[in-house]
Amino acid sequence: MDRGRGTSFVFIGAVMFAVAAVGGFVVFDSEYVHELQNDSAAFDASTEGHLHYANLSERGQTAVDRTIERGVYVVEREDETAPEFMYIDDGVGRYVVQRTDGAYEITTHREGPEMGLLWLPAMFVLPPLGMAGTALVVAGIILVAFNVYRQRTADRTPAGD
Repeated sequence: MDRGRGTSFVFIGAVMFAVAAVGGFVVFDSEYVHELQNDSAAFDASTEGHLHYANLSERGQTAVDRTIERGVYVVEREDETAPEFMYIDDGVGRYVVQRTDGAYEITTHREGPEMGLLWLPAMFVLPPLGMAGTALVVAGIILVAFNVYRQRTADRTPAGD
């Protein structure tokens, strides 16, 4: 094989590997998280973030109820969030909600959206492209290196020998 064929192997393999890597690029969905921090918080109606349960929207009441029941309540769509709560990407919203059975401290935050390149999953999800591309790149490099070595040793050999 000549250097051109080895270079072609490297190029085709690199393209296949790049396609597999791009296939592993994903965008993770956002999650809106409610967490119960304290089930016996001190409620003060004059403090910002202290809310009466009866004044919450239906989604707000659902979020509070499920958070108290489960400890953590997560929704995946923004239209499922409570309009009374802020969902901060790099921080936490803190609320104390007064129900008839007591006051509860609940925190809210938003996780995502995040983007990432999943190298290992791409290699397993797209094995024909990822693994074959890697094999072609390695084979092409070996062929190019072998051809360069063969040409150098041929150039050193005297013509008469």
